[in-house]
Amino acid sequence: MLNYKKLLNLEIPKEYESLIYDQIEKTLLRAINGLELVVKKDLSSKDTPSKKLLYQEKHINLYHYLPKNKNIYSVPVVLVPPLMITTDIFDLVQEHSLANTLIENGFNVYLADFGKPDQDDAHLKIDDYVLNFLYRAAHMSKKHSNAEHLTLLGYCLGGSFSTIYASVSLDIKNDIKNVINIAGPVDLKNLSFFNLIFKPFKNEWFALVDKFGSLPKELLTFMFKIADPLSYLRRPFQIINKAWDRDFLIKYQALSNFFNNFQSLPAATFKQCFEIILSNDLISGKLKLSDQNINLSNLQANYLAFGGSLDTFISPDSIRAAQKYISSRDFQYIELPFGHLSIMGSERAKHTVWKTCVDWLKTRSGELVSKDVISHVSMSA
Repeated sequence: MLNYKKLLNLEIPKEYESLIYDQIEKTLLRAINGLELVVKKDLSSKDTPSKKLLYQEKHINLYHYLPKNKNIYSVPVVLVPPLMITTDIFDLVQEHSLANTLIENGFNVYLADFGKPDQDDAHLKIDDYVLNFLYRAAHMSKKHSNAEHLTLLGYCLGGSFSTIYASVSLDIKNDIKNVINIAGPVDLKNLSFFNLIFKPFKNEWFALVDKFGSLPKELLTFMFKIADPLSYLRRPFQIINKAWDRDFLIKYQALSNFFNNFQSLPAATFKQCFEIILSNDLISGKLKLSDQNINLSNLQANYLAFGGSLDTFISPDSIRAAQKYISSRDFQYIELPFGHLSIMGSERAKHTVWKTCVDWLKTRSGELVSKDVISHVSMSA
């Protein structure tokens, strides 16, 4: 620490020295970090976990994170993102990365990336995303890792997709040993944000997505902001208050960049989601995707779910209700004081949600095996 007393030639009462010098140091660090942010625009080193592209097409890219440990758990983890945001939520920066946390704890990690839909993708439905794109990602992950079973770890709609995938009438559900659902709705009858913003204006919303071919990403960004306006308004003050902390700024900037980089939702997917929420067919057993019955009672995988008591988008009851309908003998639900984004992306989530995922998976992911079991050949669908 700098000798501010000598530097500034100050005579300060001894009982206040520590407090005052601490504030002086933080003020100088705020100035230094602020200047660097203005000049460089980006404080992060971009040093995220190494990953290899195994398979690529327009609507599904499959990545494999290179293991750091000599031995890995035999049941690999496939990260499943929601459609409206980028996969960065799993891997913001090196120091704040769920993917990196899993890798460091010996897990073999894959990432399904559904790409960036454009106007030509207006026809895409949930059927395509679950039974085509997610199926390919799961199938190729299983093949590449020479594994018999998989873990699907999904956030938001990715958690719902993982639940649906493990509930199909097809045999592919038997490939799934574990499902982790972070803030993904299952019982859709009490989604207050949907009931307030969408339900009364069905015709208007349908006309809008028909016009643009999607629910525009700019509108999605705006809706996230108005869902928690106080948190959004507090952000500038949080930055000023903690600008002395470089690590905080790096994580905050990464999360902010992610927050402003939403993806458009294809029109057909939006309409289908709308109708499924209205009918609540997912829990009634009446939902069909590509002529396949989706019955939650088919789901026998171990199931871990997280809900946020402060979530303004997805009520905790919607997630907790999965226990009533699935057939898993190993079900655990955890509710924590998080909002919809903070339950996945905040610093507190790293020490609660992520840690719980790691501890839970360690006893449900088979034996440790040599990482050499991983295939080194290119993947094809």
